[in-house]
Amino acid sequence: MAHIRNSLALMAAGASLLLAACGDNTAPALASQQQSQQLRAGALAVQQSPWPVWSGLDFPYNEPPLAAAPAVTFGISQLTRTASQTVFAGSHTLPAANVQNYRIGVFLHNDVFYWQGDAVAAINANGTFSVTIPRAVGSADRAVLVLYPSGSNPLTASNCNAAGGYCSPSTTAATKLTLPLDPATLTAYTAAYFPAAVTSANTQIAGLQSMMNTTTITGGAYGDGRLIRSFRDMDSAFLYDQALAVIAFSLAGDQAHADLIINAMAKLQSASGAWVFAYMTDGSDANAGVDMRIAGSNAWFGMALNAYQKAFNSTKYLAVSTKLHNYLLGELINISINGSAKKGLRFAPTNYVAGRTGIYALEHQLDAYASMHQYYALNGGAQYLSAANSLRAMSESLWNGSRFLGGYDANTQTLNTSERYLDNYSWSVLALGNTGSSGQNFAAALPGMCDYFNVAGKLDYPSRKVTGIVGFYDVIYDNVPSSSPFVWSEGTLGAVMAMKQGASTMTCAGNTAANIVESMNYMVDKLYTMPYATQNSNADFTSSGSVAGTAWLYFANQNKNPYAHY
Repeated sequence: MAHIRNSLALMAAGASLLLAACGDNTAPALASQQQSQQLRAGALAVQQSPWPVWSGLDFPYNEPPLAAAPAVTFGISQLTRTASQTVFAGSHTLPAANVQNYRIGVFLHNDVFYWQGDAVAAINANGTFSVTIPRAVGSADRAVLVLYPSGSNPLTASNCNAAGGYCSPSTTAATKLTLPLDPATLTAYTAAYFPAAVTSANTQIAGLQSMMNTTTITGGAYGDGRLIRSFRDMDSAFLYDQALAVIAFSLAGDQAHADLIINAMAKLQSASGAWVFAYMTDGSDANAGVDMRIAGSNAWFGMALNAYQKAFNSTKYLAVSTKLHNYLLGELINISINGSAKKGLRFAPTNYVAGRTGIYALEHQLDAYASMHQYYALNGGAQYLSAANSLRAMSESLWNGSRFLGGYDANTQTLNTSERYLDNYSWSVLALGNTGSSGQNFAAALPGMCDYFNVAGKLDYPSRKVTGIVGFYDVIYDNVPSSSPFVWSEGTLGAVMAMKQGASTMTCAGNTAANIVESMNYMVDKLYTMPYATQNSNADFTSSGSVAGTAWLYFANQNKNPYAHY
């Protein structure tokens, strides 16, 4: 899904980065059992070692890539929350003689970053600090503490409103994180996150639940709902990620959280039956004024509605699902590929980008094939079975004898042979099976995924058993491998599932699927979510906790294929 996300640009403030949306549940990267119990309790009073964004405590994993450690480190070690106050405590490495020359300020974030003018901070010469806000943090999802020279005024930044006491979110190229201020203007910064209460004993499901600290969306036909934030550090809510979360919640038997998302999505469903590509967490269109009803992400939500219906034996949302699947039926277009008549799913119904209506991406055919096939198995309807058969035929027409091509461009009547996406290898096997309808050996293409294999990811915790993360990156252009590879969690976990299904003895650089799963466990952050990627210089791949990485980790751990036939 990454290349679809990365080929577009969100225009909404606070979502300027367009980002996509393995191992067992006792991974050493997870917090202690005591912390796990506290997190599940929800209303904890003391939260030890909240996950930092910038901190000398955990530098630098899950951080932006930097050439060297900062001159001054600044990290939170304890967060105490009560009904009357919120207290952050931590350490710094300012020289003792210079402590008086610095100040600490606090921003709380929900829709924007609000400056806390009544916060009381103490910077101590012994290397500790404390900051007290004289009330509970309310609906904030995170706090950002900034350390700056005493002569500075943080609210004079160009993205801030001094009179209103707030700063608009800014996603900087240096950090790839959404922050109130440019880190270049600060001595240091750190952050604490306020996760939503969780109930699941499964760490991936708990991680997904914790990312639902978003605005309530009211007025829907099925009651109040909430979207899940796609990334821990941002306010984006991609349609694809809503689908992944609903599928994971459904497979885990968590009907309450699945209901919340579907309730919200039912309110947002357009008259056409489709949804736009991305929302903000309050339900507003992230690309207001641009008709971005993208086929693949809509098909994924069809798979989500099917997963819910099957898991809970419920037709509660069948009207929503039928409306969506009928929309997808209308997006199937008669085309000809190399003289052979096909019916394929177009990328989108409008040319929000020039030529978009003429693109037929393999991924979209696979997604819609699964969704139609599942819907038919649950509800019948000859038109849905016919559509599934057409979509399979369209998908198989993109097999070149050794691998799947990226898609077909009806505008130029050419096949996409220059872009090789990792998902085309893995998702094709997960959706179509190891063998094609005419005996094609789709699984034989899987060793080609090793071209994307990377061992450059690293961990800097000295107590870890490994010195690097192994996995896969996303795309190869014109058969030239990436010069700066990284490990992409979502794609890696899909590749692992395809290896397990179609090439159980396959290795990349000597690493089996099990080895890769074990390695991926070390990426899991302290709030139980999987970062989207290891440290990298690609602005489209954050190292923030993600729905996509976390959900695919759950699928891989549980051996649950979201494309599976019913």
